[in-house]
Amino acid sequence: MFCSLLLVLAAFAPSVYSLIHAVDSSTLVPQATFKKAYDEGFTKAIIRGYYEACGIGGAVDPNFVQSYKNARAAGYTNIDTYWFPCTGSRHNCKSPATQLAELGKVFKANNMKIGRIWVDIERDPIYCHPWDYGYSGNLAHAKAIVQALKASGYVYGIYSSPGEWSSIFGSYSVVVDNSVPLWFATYNNVQTVTLGTKFGGWTSAIGHQYTDKSASGKFDLSVFSN
Repeated sequence: MFCSLLLVLAAFAPSVYSLIHAVDSSTLVPQATFKKAYDEGFTKAIIRGYYEACGIGGAVDPNFVQSYKNARAAGYTNIDTYWFPCTGSRHNCKSPATQLAELGKVFKANNMKIGRIWVDIERDPIYCHPWDYGYSGNLAHAKAIVQALKASGYVYGIYSSPGEWSSIFGSYSVVVDNSVPLWFATYNNVQTVTLGTKFGGWTSAIGHQYTDKSASGKFDLSVFSN
């Protein structure tokens, strides 16, 4: 299905086809599923490396290493990860620096070649009830997360959406760190990185997650400009 879609885009919208098509996952993805997506033209993979695990203060995703190995075996060389940090006043979250250090330790132990860490700034209201420090407290905590990333030396970017941003920080215009790339979510099935509702101080983005439904049921789908 997606292969034929990409061929149509190639014929009628070269600028869209030239974008990098990506899959991202938060579950264990078999090698065969990665291979099918790769062969359909989805040549970038983003795998959840760390999740909120609010009962224990945050943890490396137990599926991260195996999904990474499966992606590499399927032919992926362009692999990023995303960090869904543990936050929230009700939880005994590890410090941002500790969460990031735990993720980095796994990188090293498994000789992982990760292009960029995307810090995921969104709420999970069902399980963990994060980002409940109030607007000013949420901003301070987000900046602490960014500071930990800067200190780590890792290449990073920010993932969010206009709705999540205004909900967490109280306004679209609040800036956490607009000096790094933005990957945003708007499930409109439009394969472009054009940022419709501007937020966070960004006027443009390099990535757009355009749907949370793929044929395999294992992926969200995105496009990237680089």
